[in-house]
Amino acid sequence: MAKTFWISESDILTIYPARIARRLSIIYFIGFTMLNIFLYASKTLGSINSALIFEGVIVLLSLLVFFIGERNVIFDAESRQLSAKIFGITTSTIPFDQIAAITPYDTMGAISYRVFSKSDRHGKGIPISCGYAKQNNPNLIAYEQEVLPRINELVFSNRPLYVKQVIYDFEFFKEENGVYKITHNKLAGMIFGFLLIALTIFILFHPGFMVNEPGYKRILVTYFPLIIGLVLVNAFFSSVSFDKNNRQIIDTTLGGLIKKVYSFDDFIQFQIVRKSTNFIYTDTEVKALIAIANKGKTKQLMLINFRRTKKIERFIDEANTILGLQEQFTGHS
Repeated sequence: MAKTFWISESDILTIYPARIARRLSIIYFIGFTMLNIFLYASKTLGSINSALIFEGVIVLLSLLVFFIGERNVIFDAESRQLSAKIFGITTSTIPFDQIAAITPYDTMGAISYRVFSKSDRHGKGIPISCGYAKQNNPNLIAYEQEVLPRINELVFSNRPLYVKQVIYDFEFFKEENGVYKITHNKLAGMIFGFLLIALTIFILFHPGFMVNEPGYKRILVTYFPLIIGLVLVNAFFSSVSFDKNNRQIIDTTLGGLIKKVYSFDDFIQFQIVRKSTNFIYTDTEVKALIAIANKGKTKQLMLINFRRTKKIERFIDEANTILGLQEQFTGHS
């Protein structure tokens, strides 16, 4: 069912990321209306008012799905800007010069292409395709062969190259003798961790707590806070440092009792992981993907997490400066 629709003209590319939703809205409306009629005729719904309320909900949900299907994204070469619209009403715009990248985005196992702006390079982005669960989807293959090159032609082809300035004033690292330690506030997590540990201790000193509940419930309520608390406290006493002189990435836990060292040469790339719980955004993690020497494996090393994503690009620029990867700064302005 996943299908993106697009119209390519001489100076304009119009994309409907979810146009199939229009058809689905009609199917939903007819299907649930027939169900509503059946429930009323069989006396399952007690009154005509209940049937009318149910029908009103059906209409509202069907209209919402239809609106989603009408959303389109326009790449206009003449105005050199991207516009997202619903029924001709512009909801957002981005000048071409402010578009940082167009990359695939994973949402619960479905890949969709999104536009990311320079001001929020690692944010939610603007969807410009539907979500594809399979890489061999014919519509996805056509999209990648036809739409992506067209976007590249309209947006990126005429941009001049530039080189970012090397960073000397670090915001996310504290330097000492050539060792750059990642600094971010984990005090709140430590306090919350100690509170959870204290909760477990309190329960252990009260044997009558949940005495009438099944054993597995008492064990879960008693020790689950302890586990989470220990994880949070350990995170406070853990750190990642970049030793520029020895070209090493140093990962320490338990206040330095456990130390793992990786070479700068084993660093592959940064990975940005946007996390959500019950469809509600929580935070975004920045990890380093590192090759494990002589084992043919890779490791994801957690570096830092952000509640807001606009600072992520700055963190990566600082890390690239320390790693000596200034050549990766070259790009389109």
